[in-house]
Amino acid sequence: MTLAPSRTHLVDARSSFLVLAGWYVAVVVSFGLFLSTLSESVPAGCGGVCDSERSRALLFGLYTATPALFLALLVSLAMLAVLVARTRIRSSAVLGSLSAALPLAVCGLLVASL
Repeated sequence: MTLAPSRTHLVDARSSFLVLAGWYVAVVVSFGLFLSTLSESVPAGCGGVCDSERSRALLFGLYTATPALFLALLVSLAMLAVLVARTRIRSSAVLGSLSAALPLAVCGLLVASL
């Protein structure tokens, strides 16, 4: 009877996913903190429909940043699956951060360029 090979060299995919999710939670929380710093007041002398800085930023977040963040999340999950299956990296923190870094950076550049 042979024993199964040791799986101690493999990284735990669940903990890597939690690190990845932590990066996305950090992005959403930081956007919420950014919204809390913006003014809610409408410009004086504005006729018709006017929006405050906060409502414009919220609309931008809902209609532009949310789809971009969702697409980045899908790419990050695919990268995480490939990294877990094909690399010899043992650290869950490194794998989760590597899979989140590039898509979030590209998402940030695209949103900032608009």
